[in-house]
Amino acid sequence: MIETNKAKLNRRLAFRIYQRANLFYHKIDRNLSIQNSPDREPVALITRASQRQTEIGGISDDPSFEAMLPASESLENDTLNVNISAGGIAFTCKEKLQAGDYLQARILLLSNMTKITTCCKVVFCKSSNPYENDRYPYLIGARFVNLAAADQDLLNSYLEKCRKQQFVLNGLLLLAIIAFLAMPDQAWDLTLALGHYLLEGTLHLLHVLFEYLEFALDHVVEHLFHTGLHQTQVIVFYILLVFASAGLYWLWRIVPPACRRFFQTLCGYYSRKRASLLYSWGEQTLGAKIGILLLGIVLTVCYGYFGI
Repeated sequence: MIETNKAKLNRRLAFRIYQRANLFYHKIDRNLSIQNSPDREPVALITRASQRQTEIGGISDDPSFEAMLPASESLENDTLNVNISAGGIAFTCKEKLQAGDYLQARILLLSNMTKITTCCKVVFCKSSNPYENDRYPYLIGARFVNLAAADQDLLNSYLEKCRKQQFVLNGLLLLAIIAFLAMPDQAWDLTLALGHYLLEGTLHLLHVLFEYLEFALDHVVEHLFHTGLHQTQVIVFYILLVFASAGLYWLWRIVPPACRRFFQTLCGYYSRKRASLLYSWGEQTLGAKIGILLLGIVLTVCYGYFGI
């Protein structure tokens, strides 16, 4: 928990979103003024020099002015796993930071190209989720310390939009679970029938496409090479064999990595939810824990006795 305006707030109670974001940050040296930081001083010098040059008749090829121009610099930041709320942000990184460090961060949310620039104070630094697919060993949690009112409104509106979308998805998922628990036999039969219909329709479509391709290749080969029926069928067979081999190779290159990414995504989601549930469980009182356990036992017994 963190303390804001002399009131303790639980970070876990804030609505947050998990997504990929481009994050640029650098640590602020508390012994130096931000206005005198190395990345801002050249800009101020250039501004003053340009004003002087403008007053005397425009900017010319002045070596002294060009010497004050900042050197070119290439920055490439990998996309990070980020969760963000109205009060702070957590992200994975390579650098081990300390609680109390100040950061100047620029966050670009890739889903709607929203950019937020602000300063943050590090709250915690711990080992990253091992299932996050970003190769960064540390998870940093920070809170915003000087978020402007306009940026705060922008962030709140974005989070509210995400909250509504998540509410709709969670509502649909909850309705599906309730329907499955209320009518398990009908739900299972409907799922099997739908799966069988989709599989049958997909196989029929593939068969029609294969027949159309074979028919088209027969006419093309016969027209180009003036071959007989048997020769045409042999040539088309080997052409289809090449196509099938290329398709299988493409599936072999695409399907296993996609399955691995899907499995890693599920593991990361499970790890985050497990950590959140354990934290919420640890915050409950002994009486609340006993009540939750009794309620779960009663609901399970009632469902097993009346529902099945």
